[in-house]
Amino acid sequence: MADRALPLAGVRVLDCSRVLAGPFATMLLADLGADVVKLEPPTGDESRDWGPPFWGDPAERISAYFAAVNRNKRSIVADLGTDGGRELLDLLASRSDLLMHNARPASAERLGLGGGRLAERHPDLVVAVVDGFAIAGENAERPAYDLLAQAVTGLMAVTGEPLGTPMKVGVALLDLLAGLEVAVGALAGLLAAERQGRRLGQGSRIDEVRGSRFDVALVEAGVASLINVLGNLVATGEEPMRYGNAHPNIVPYEVFATADGHVAIAVGNDRQFARLISTLDLDPDDRFATNAGRVAHRAELIPILAGAIAARRRDELVGALIATDVPAGPVNLVSEALAMMQATAGGAWLQDAGQTRLAPNPIWVNRERLPAREAPPRLGEHTDAVLLEAGLDAGQIAHLRASGVVA
Repeated sequence: MADRALPLAGVRVLDCSRVLAGPFATMLLADLGADVVKLEPPTGDESRDWGPPFWGDPAERISAYFAAVNRNKRSIVADLGTDGGRELLDLLASRSDLLMHNARPASAERLGLGGGRLAERHPDLVVAVVDGFAIAGENAERPAYDLLAQAVTGLMAVTGEPLGTPMKVGVALLDLLAGLEVAVGALAGLLAAERQGRRLGQGSRIDEVRGSRFDVALVEAGVASLINVLGNLVATGEEPMRYGNAHPNIVPYEVFATADGHVAIAVGNDRQFARLISTLDLDPDDRFATNAGRVAHRAELIPILAGAIAARRRDELVGALIATDVPAGPVNLVSEALAMMQATAGGAWLQDAGQTRLAPNPIWVNRERLPAREAPPRLGEHTDAVLLEAGLDAGQIAHLRASGVVA
């Protein structure tokens, strides 16, 4: 797919975010064709050093973690703690349609990213911000990482075995969720600007068009994401509990041990349950005919199912359940999941981007896979190119570099 055919071709994004949620959001936009310039401090995004493993020489600071959320971007280094750095920020912002950051309020003010300053100097710029514990108030300055968010939002309280300890999800799920939501907000801002007549990416401005700001707080996104668990609490007043791999409202909807592994069975209606019982050669029982009955008699039903499943081999049972249209699948290792995707794509699911091999963006456009156009950038790899595009000449860039404003 040619770059010009991508949906966000011509949109300019200035990415001042770091670590995961913000960079994930801007990578989604970059994958869709936006020109994303990643503005990093002289020390770089700290996730560059979150290894091993690294792609290539560790001195190049392309950790597997960093690479996973920074493809299709260009990197420029500017010290926003200096007057010259903030002047460059203004120059680049004036040429951009969207600016994204995840700085805490005090840091944002110090670095020139404060909402008042951006609104005054760049009134038609769309600004998207990933906040931490709160958008405003005393908690707005608290540093928030995904582990903390999973802890305080209640997600850990409902994750893990019933008699075990609270458990985090195996990936930084709330960072990814907040990144998705702030990307949606950013796209809404760009669409609103376009509908008001702004020609994206062309530098033209209309006086009556004004930018907009979108904030997503990591912790708020986490509590809101509890969905039915939170709904159960609000509806009943009863504290949600951990169900391990089971479900509070649907039975059976959990993981069972087989003779050689584990299988997930997700029965969503009574017809599927009847087919499950038939496939397992079990007799129907009126107690279990409806989901309400199965929830009420969970303690009696699950041992019956577990006993019938334990003697079956994993893949044989999964095949039998799929054949009878019962939602089921193996509990795969990560390597097995990757092999599954590779097989589905004819052996070419991973995308090569420079020395890296990365999972593709799962969004398809007109039934075509989005391309991996650029490898995750080395720190400051595109500083000169970006500044030349912005109108500076080689002498000015050399002066900025000698004074420590850029690198």
